[in-house]
Amino acid sequence: MNVFHKITLQSLKRNKTRTVVTIIGIILSAAMICAVTTFASSIQNYLVQYTIYNNGDWHANALDADQETKTFLTQADEVESLVWAQQYGYALTESVNEYKPYLYLLGANEEFAKTMPVHITQGRYPQRQDEILLPLHLFSNGGVKYKIGDVVTLTLGKRMIDGVPLGQNNPFIKGDEDEEGETFQAERQQTFTVVGFYERPNFEWHSAPGYTALTLPDETGEKFDIYYKMKHPNEVYSFTKECGFAGSIHTDLLTFSGISQYSGFHSVLYSLAAIVIALIMFGSVSLIYNAFSISVSERTKQFGLLSSIGATKKQLRRAVLFEALAVSSVGIPLGILSGIGGIGVTLQIIGHRFESLAEVPIPLRVSVSPISVVIAIAVALITVLISAWIPSRRATKVSAVEAIRQTKDITTRGKDVKTSKLTYRLLGLSGVLAAKHYKRNRKKYRATVLSLFMSIVLFVSTASFTGYLTSSAGGVLNRSEYDLYLYFHDGTWENADPNEVLTALKSANGVQDGAYERTYVRYCGVPTSLLTEAYREAAEINPYSQNGEVWEDHTGISISVVFADDEAFRGLLKKHRLNETDYTNPESPLALAIDGARPVFNTETEKYRTVNLLKEGKSGTVQGIGTMPKDGFYVGEELTDENGNRIVRYFAEDDAEKYVDVPAKEAYLPFALDFGTVVYDHPFFISGSLVLLYPESMLSEVFPKTEKNEIYRYYFLSSDHAQTAKEFETILYDCGIFGKTTIHDVAAEEEEVRNVVLIIRVFAYGFVVLISLIAAANVFNTISTNISLRRREFAMLKSVGMTAGGFNRMMIYECLLYGSRALLWGLPVSVGVTYLIYLSVDQGFDTQFRLPLSAIGIAVLSVFAVVFVTMMYALRKIKKENPIDAMKNENL
Repeated sequence: MNVFHKITLQSLKRNKTRTVVTIIGIILSAAMICAVTTFASSIQNYLVQYTIYNNGDWHANALDADQETKTFLTQADEVESLVWAQQYGYALTESVNEYKPYLYLLGANEEFAKTMPVHITQGRYPQRQDEILLPLHLFSNGGVKYKIGDVVTLTLGKRMIDGVPLGQNNPFIKGDEDEEGETFQAERQQTFTVVGFYERPNFEWHSAPGYTALTLPDETGEKFDIYYKMKHPNEVYSFTKECGFAGSIHTDLLTFSGISQYSGFHSVLYSLAAIVIALIMFGSVSLIYNAFSISVSERTKQFGLLSSIGATKKQLRRAVLFEALAVSSVGIPLGILSGIGGIGVTLQIIGHRFESLAEVPIPLRVSVSPISVVIAIAVALITVLISAWIPSRRATKVSAVEAIRQTKDITTRGKDVKTSKLTYRLLGLSGVLAAKHYKRNRKKYRATVLSLFMSIVLFVSTASFTGYLTSSAGGVLNRSEYDLYLYFHDGTWENADPNEVLTALKSANGVQDGAYERTYVRYCGVPTSLLTEAYREAAEINPYSQNGEVWEDHTGISISVVFADDEAFRGLLKKHRLNETDYTNPESPLALAIDGARPVFNTETEKYRTVNLLKEGKSGTVQGIGTMPKDGFYVGEELTDENGNRIVRYFAEDDAEKYVDVPAKEAYLPFALDFGTVVYDHPFFISGSLVLLYPESMLSEVFPKTEKNEIYRYYFLSSDHAQTAKEFETILYDCGIFGKTTIHDVAAEEEEVRNVVLIIRVFAYGFVVLISLIAAANVFNTISTNISLRRREFAMLKSVGMTAGGFNRMMIYECLLYGSRALLWGLPVSVGVTYLIYLSVDQGFDTQFRLPLSAIGIAVLSVFAVVFVTMMYALRKIKKENPIDAMKNENL
């Protein structure tokens, strides 16, 4: 260690506060960089685990392989390991899915189950050749129900067409009048005991005609599906090409593991990480640079003395760079550990939310790879070296005489620090001294103001963006009030009753409430006098016309006429304290109008605006027309014949090419619908901007002659939507309508969206917090160091009689100056950015400009808190010193 290095270390020891704060800044910078690289590594590892869970841990496969191929791969030096499944064949089932009528049986040991995506949900894996593991979708998709312990006798055989056997990669070939379909060739019978169930495997194609079941293999196999891993994965492409196996390469797993013929995925992942790292480097350089700039400034006299005794510019630059390496040797390792720990804690908190996003029980957890740590160390070190190199160049350009006399630092003229008389009158001598010092040291405090400015703009802008994004998404993409939804088509109710099905489904565990409804969408005329002013301004008002007659005092609006189950309707009346007799009178059916306040798109302004349609509490009547039913036919479309007359075309239910044209005046039946009151809060089973709700028992009275709608929609609230959805499958099977509907877990879908928003918020605010911490560290470093440099100045002020109160007022005024300067620039820029965000959102969603007042308040308080705490910390040490000793001290 040469003399320059020793002098540098002594300087770091003498200025412990500045050294510690500089190290903290480096720690934060290195932590952010390491967090980015570790997160990228964690994402890559997560994708590997996700792919293995879904598709298995293998590099390539050989399907429909014979015994010779199996032996070759087992003995091949290039192959590290392999698993295989013996093809037993097909067996016919009673599946309700006409394109998947078979059970496809494979014989495989437990090593196969560990390597391939065999995820057992109930029971265990077969341990004998007379035990069988069945897939769950045999029931959920095919309607074939078994339970553990059932004995199953299968007639195994082959699928054949024109004497050629078919496999799982050949979809089911259904015969018709022109072409003969496939046939099943039975070969043998075998009895099995059901020992478990597992999730639908991804090695079964979606178009495969057989549900894949598993048992143990025997010694009579002729065809095998083989999955193997290479000792050197990058050789898999050449190996499979040379061998010519009929199979595929697991490109997803290889790509996520870093081996691919194409670099698209890695380019995207690494380029995004590089962009974020570049932003962090830019912010860190501009901030850490200030610490070294202060260090070089206060060592200018020292450098001048060293130059006068022969030190070269190169030696001085090396001294500064050695200082950078010295603080980096402490700051970077701690930063790396902090970055790994920080991203680890973050992923521990939010990582489980990736399970619902990817629909696999694999949370995103921290994964540290050596290359990610090396990159973080290198980038952090480069950041620090750049921050130190810039001020070192400036210092070496100053001559020895100028450095000793410090004439470069003392160039202030009188007029530059002149203050107004108003300042003295308002703030007194303490305020004048504070203002003069600020003007004299503008360059030194510019970085402090800039740091605070960046933090203010970043924090307020992020809060504003998040707020507008949340409100816009909540306005246009309204959250569903229900958790589960089922949709039943025509013909479902031949052997079932809708009310009995509702009662059965409401008995499932977790169900809190349930209802069904039948909807008729009608274009109706609503009295314009009943519409709200907001709706008239936002929407395009079109006069209503009925059979060619225009009603000027009515507005044409699409209305959902809904018939709910009687129990749900009575519950709604009770909630709103309405008389049940008024709404269930068969002589004069009365609807409950539900105004959902949905977004309206204005074609002129091209914006959405959320408004109510009807005035609250008003009653009235709407006019409309419905189509008359015709036996054996259904309504197709309205047309105009060759004479210009309006007609309605009815198509035959048993022959789509057969139709009947009926004059519009005969096909349409006018009706009037009365509603008693308007409510704005709609129940969980109702959606739509405007709904007229009746009990189902009133359907024949409301629409006595129009075409009936046999489509039922069921809605449920549940405390455990996932478990309830599973129980619904069994209940539908017991009701005899399994396969007539799809269970939509709406709560799970919306949870995915909420998880995405939460993840974005966590990382966005995490980034802002870390940048703000770096800025705070820089502010602390700048102010505390400059106060330390003013020790002699403070000692002289005390010696001429400045009281402790005056001294404190001077420091408070300086705090106000620094904070107000940062806010003077930061708040207007933040408001400008907020307004730009508002303009962007306002292009697609009608919203109002609003300031994020809470974020602004936090920013204002934080700025003054950081500056004040820093000054109080630095002054606490100075106040303890003897003024005479401070004036004598040359060591700053």
